Amino acid sequence: MVRRVAVVGAGNAGLVCIKTCVEEGLEPVCFESSDDIGGLWKFKETPEPQRSSIYRSLVTNTSKEMTCFSDFPMPADYPNYMKSSYLLQYFRLYANNFDLLRYINFQTTVTCITQRPDFHLSGQWDIVTTKRNGEEERHIFDAVLVCSGQYTQPVIPLSDFSGYETFSGRYFHSWEYKDADACRGKRVVVVGIGSSGGDIATEISRTAEKTFLSTRQGAWVISRMSSKGLPMDMMFITRLCNLLIRHLPKTLANWMAERALNSKYDHKLYGLKPTHRFFEKKTLISDDLPARILQGALIMKTNMTGFKGSSVFFDDGTVEENIDIVVFCTGYNGHFPFLPSTLPKEPHGGLRLYKRLFPPSLQHNTLALMGLFQAQGPIMPVVEMQARWAVRVFLGLCHLPSKEEMLAVIESEKKRNMKCYLSAPREASLRIDYIPYVDFMAKEVGVRPNILTLLLKDPVLWAKVYFGPCTPYQYRLTGPGKWGGARHAILTQWERNRKNPLVRCPFKEQGESVRLARRSRDSFQAHKRTCFLCSMVQKVAVIGAGPSGLSSIKVCLDEGLEPTCFESSHDLGGIWRFKEKPEPGRANIYESVVLNSSKEMIAFSDFPPPAEFPNHMHHTEVLQYLRLYSEAFNLLQHIHFETNVVSVRQRSNFEATGQWEVETERSDGQREIHFFDAVIVCTGHYTQPHLPLKDFPGIESFGGRYIHSWDYRNAEGLQGKRVVVIGMGNSGGDIAVDVSRVAERVYLSTRTGAWVVGRVGPGGLPNDVVRSSRMDMMLLNLFPSWINRTLEKMLNKAFDHTLYGLRPNHGFFTQIPVVNDDLPARILSGRVQVKPNVKEFCGSSVVFVDGSRIDKVDVVVFATGYNYSFPFLPVALQVKCGYRLRLYKHVFPPAVAHPTLAFVGFIHALGAINPLAEIQARWATRVFKGLITLPSEETMKKDIEKDTKTMHKRFACTDRSPLQVDYIFYQDTVAKQVGVRPNILWLFLTDPRLALQVFFGPCTAYQYRLTGPGQWAGARQAILTQMERVVEPFRTRVVPEPETRVSSRIGIMLIVSSAALLGCFCWNKQHMSPFLPTVPFFRSPK
Repeated sequence: MVRRVAVVGAGNAGLVCIKTCVEEGLEPVCFESSDDIGGLWKFKETPEPQRSSIYRSLVTNTSKEMTCFSDFPMPADYPNYMKSSYLLQYFRLYANNFDLLRYINFQTTVTCITQRPDFHLSGQWDIVTTKRNGEEERHIFDAVLVCSGQYTQPVIPLSDFSGYETFSGRYFHSWEYKDADACRGKRVVVVGIGSSGGDIATEISRTAEKTFLSTRQGAWVISRMSSKGLPMDMMFITRLCNLLIRHLPKTLANWMAERALNSKYDHKLYGLKPTHRFFEKKTLISDDLPARILQGALIMKTNMTGFKGSSVFFDDGTVEENIDIVVFCTGYNGHFPFLPSTLPKEPHGGLRLYKRLFPPSLQHNTLALMGLFQAQGPIMPVVEMQARWAVRVFLGLCHLPSKEEMLAVIESEKKRNMKCYLSAPREASLRIDYIPYVDFMAKEVGVRPNILTLLLKDPVLWAKVYFGPCTPYQYRLTGPGKWGGARHAILTQWERNRKNPLVRCPFKEQGESVRLARRSRDSFQAHKRTCFLCSMVQKVAVIGAGPSGLSSIKVCLDEGLEPTCFESSHDLGGIWRFKEKPEPGRANIYESVVLNSSKEMIAFSDFPPPAEFPNHMHHTEVLQYLRLYSEAFNLLQHIHFETNVVSVRQRSNFEATGQWEVETERSDGQREIHFFDAVIVCTGHYTQPHLPLKDFPGIESFGGRYIHSWDYRNAEGLQGKRVVVIGMGNSGGDIAVDVSRVAERVYLSTRTGAWVVGRVGPGGLPNDVVRSSRMDMMLLNLFPSWINRTLEKMLNKAFDHTLYGLRPNHGFFTQIPVVNDDLPARILSGRVQVKPNVKEFCGSSVVFVDGSRIDKVDVVVFATGYNYSFPFLPVALQVKCGYRLRLYKHVFPPAVAHPTLAFVGFIHALGAINPLAEIQARWATRVFKGLITLPSEETMKKDIEKDTKTMHKRFACTDRSPLQVDYIFYQDTVAKQVGVRPNILWLFLTDPRLALQVFFGPCTAYQYRLTGPGQWAGARQAILTQMERVVEPFRTRVVPEPETRVSSRIGIMLIVSSAALLGCFCWNKQHMSPFLPTVPFFRSPK
């Protein structure tokens, strides 16, 4: 009779096997070769041979409610998707709760398991173990549960890659990978697009110079987040979905799933589209991969074929040179050297197991191997059910079929899997269907829920069981091992899901969204001040050589002026030039900065970016674009580097000449005075960090370190720290996400919340390309409240901002939203916790306004914006109106007697800054030349007052964000002054194809080069080909068109015919009125 059971391994499978044995009255003895529980989920700095190994950033692919054991729900405050440390903590709670540790022999390795001589009578096993000190022991057990997993023997198929022995770089398996530190600044190829390959490629792409992801077949990629930000698996692993998938025509089911995924990002466009259909193979789960491809940080490649020196070859004929590292994410072989060699094996080498659990050739079924399967669903509930079934088989309470019947089932299931899932033999032998497989075992054990009985006796529970997520609690409702808390666990599973540690309570919406301000009318009086002739303004000083400065230099040259640019640093680029150490008085960025606007939207109006550039460029690529721009128009010769402007003053004869005296200082201390006919200020507004320490009582007692986001470079030095980020602008969101990848815990504190949008738009196209057309602007002007509600509803469908603690107290268009692809997923996985505003500091503790408190905080990052100042200008020219400088149309100070001073790029908008700055510069230079006349000083001041009131009513202006304008409307207003605003009606009459692009397509800067001063002959072609340049960066892995199968055509015909019949039925339903009222399905919900 079975009494003593050996359990090999103390990972999640081993723990649940111990508990199940104890419940059934058996005596388990567990042998664990390491010094702790956790198995795969125990992170180790250095991989240990013959043991599984994970990387530091690993997060579960299944949510906590789907992953937990059936009678031990995870704590409600655990994040829905957990890092390995959380899961290990859960295992400790589980082991302590059920007193499992006393059954485990740590640092004891099982070296041999053999059948006893009398196995045909007793079914017993001899087991040899070795302790850490080398001491060997022998044991006798009535049954054995093998829980050592299948991720201990990495496979690197080097023979498949010619010339690997010549590779001058380093290669290793994902089993050895821990973090991306060794890949910083390197060129890396990741081979394989399983879950590990996707995760590792995404992580490496944040620090490497360039990352390539090579895939033979491609993959369908899904996110952990579903509608409204809820966990994907809880929405779709349901009994109802399982029923639909199993009974709908495969063609229809695949089409529906693929259409939903491609609506988010076109897998073909992204080079991800696989050669198989959605339900034919396991999907890749990744929240970040699409955004990294869109940003060009990760490049998709076809299958890698070989090496030559430092070059890597791919099967489409392309070659990538100077490769430093290759990471093989090429899977594992199951390895059980301690088992009898007589156990039957599959041709591919894997063990032949009945229902992926029992060897069919044994006379007594007293051996079971746990966890040797692949499923699109959580592992732990399946392993737990395997354990419950195996133990009852050991006890003789459940009976297996004969050897012949088991072998027949194995072959039948393998053939079915190879047909349905296009699997290779090894994969086919491991593949299971999650709910049917668990239900089969549950039926054997006697714990499968009876859906019909539940419907009759407990309709509320029935609805949760049938329509809700198929959580493991369902298998504790009845039968052996019944748990009294199962019903309550099922009814409250969504409450625990929503009790994610998102403790900030967002404000309620306050009233209806404010309507957009109407356009100002151009009712200007004739200019009464002196105008200068074209020949009078010749020399123009440009202060700053960032994007605004470069475009100003170029515009001056276009207008026949003589620009002289003063740049305090040694290079161009301004804010886009990354510096290892922040330099006082200059803008600074962090290492991971990526453009929030796409390349076509940020491009200068007569210089489209190279087609191969990624759509959302890294700061290094933005700087490269600026260099190309300056070289193309020969701008460098007009720039004086390492020359700081000390002062800008009106000359003594300014009333007559309008000239300025500019004093500069070189890096060697030499000062010079220059005279200019006009001055353009392009110094930006990110140079003076705002650190409001007086708003945070007790900051002087804070024992940790605090910095402003201006000082932040990367997350180096924050490993294992507890970090609070204060402020939720774009910098705050980026830094919180960046730090969360290495810190112990990150808290993001926000006073008002924010709407969060991603860079990835519909179909995977850049969001700003899809949603920034003149048509969109027209609809917004006509139906502002409706558009605002629609957008907020759409954003909340992606993830519920209230649930995530992000919902602000203002409408979408009231303030520039936070652009962040990763933040929702980091919140969902608990790596970032959203908190309300900080109330005070108490030593190393931070207290929030809701009373909550975080102790042992190491670092605080203030992402609290910037003050703007122009110390080189006279105080009289820095007069404010509200929070903004008193500037006419954000460009001209009205109090200056002659309009020869202009500010360019000193503006904010929900859109790219470069086109705004460029159109401002074009206007300013034509005003300088006297070709455009400004209104009177009084008229300009009135316009500024009116514009300020409108802006404060329309937008949530503060002293840190006083400059917001409507992107297209502002450009059109200035373009009209210049005489370059496109005439849409005229275009529809003369060039309909172009008109459609201009009106319905993205409002790119090329539109302002179609006509008028500065007209560019290439503008039309640039507009018509802009989508080609958007698509070009994705063409790194060409996806072949699949052949249409005859069965697919027949399936589609059947679907269309069925839809037509259903339509006819619904159309003629009035003729069936005697029948319809009796069928609840057709009744109105009312």
